Amino acid sequence: MHPVFIVTIGHLAIFLIAIPYYSSFEYTSLIKIFLLVFIFIIFYSIPFFIDKKVYQYFDRIKILNIQLKTLLPVVYGTLLFILIFHGVFIITHSYLLSLLYPILVLIILNLYVIQKFVENGIVKNLSTVFRVFRQIDNVLFVVGVLSFIVLTVKYGTLPILDYKVRIAISHDPLRLISTGALVYGGMCNTFYFTVAFVLLLLLGYKAGILILCISFLLYRYSLRKISIKEIVVSLLGLMVVLAVMSKVILLSSGQRWSIGVFEILSYRAYFDITVLEKIINSQIHTLGKITLNPDGEKLIGELLFGYPHNLTSTMFGPVYLDFGIYGLVFAILLGLFSRSIYMGDRKIYCIYAAILLSICEIGINYGFLIVVFIMLYINSILSSRWFRIIVLNLVQYYKN
Repeated sequence: MHPVFIVTIGHLAIFLIAIPYYSSFEYTSLIKIFLLVFIFIIFYSIPFFIDKKVYQYFDRIKILNIQLKTLLPVVYGTLLFILIFHGVFIITHSYLLSLLYPILVLIILNLYVIQKFVENGIVKNLSTVFRVFRQIDNVLFVVGVLSFIVLTVKYGTLPILDYKVRIAISHDPLRLISTGALVYGGMCNTFYFTVAFVLLLLLGYKAGILILCISFLLYRYSLRKISIKEIVVSLLGLMVVLAVMSKVILLSSGQRWSIGVFEILSYRAYFDITVLEKIINSQIHTLGKITLNPDGEKLIGELLFGYPHNLTSTMFGPVYLDFGIYGLVFAILLGLFSRSIYMGDRKIYCIYAAILLSICEIGINYGFLIVVFIMLYINSILSSRWFRIIVLNLVQYYKN
């Protein structure tokens, strides 16, 4: 599915689900919200309508006698390093950890690219050293399961059953590792998907379940292993699961709500629009403190409601709070990056598409930017002739 379609359908779903609560809004306020979201989606779409010849022209531009396309892995890798360094330092205030985390991430990403070369048959007649890359999908799945086990042992309970633990693991690296590894591993086959689904359900984060299911369905559809009808039925079942999860999470928090299980989804969509309305009316511009900060979502609650709490505000809400109408430039850049990912590896894009859909409700944040640059980096290396030559030389070296 096309990124513009995903972003459009994601916002449309939120607006439709929230209809029962429209009486809480002023007519002019709703028009203003719809218009702002529409304009942001239009600007996000611009890079997809630019002629391919324009992109081909920029690819041929040379810097220091090196084509721009050849430099992209360095550019994306550097930006990814800076983003991770910045985020880790804000959380840990440790220069050592701030250096180790991005280095480790870049090493893992390069190993993943080598695995893709093996999978696509670019690297053949493997030595013993490189044969392990044939099992990378299984390895990642095991990493996801083990990370989940360590996480539950560390906190002494299942996160979905304890609201305080669920909040505590929100930025725990183990949760992020477990979620990422289970999503990727769960796409491999139905058994892995089932196990990943159960574990992510127990972690208590609806975004993890949504990303797993959507990426699995899209990937299976791209392989012609599932029909549109089966996707629609699966999505209806997914909505039921998400509604039940929301109710269980509320019960574990000690709060007592009078609304029913399915009405929770409608209220959640209404609240997202309410937060966006407050952002529009606030006239506050935080200049990157939301989208470029690992704890930026808490700042939304503090600024708009007077208490620090992670709040969702639809996709472009955080960007508008950060930069106002100038956030449209951000939307164009995101569209440009999305186009690049869309044109790249199919499996990578299916995961990105699922994350993009979840971001329609959650809002663009620091974690999403990390994901974007990870995928840009991977795709740029996969298409890099120089990296391919280096890998082939390494394989030849170990064979000899």
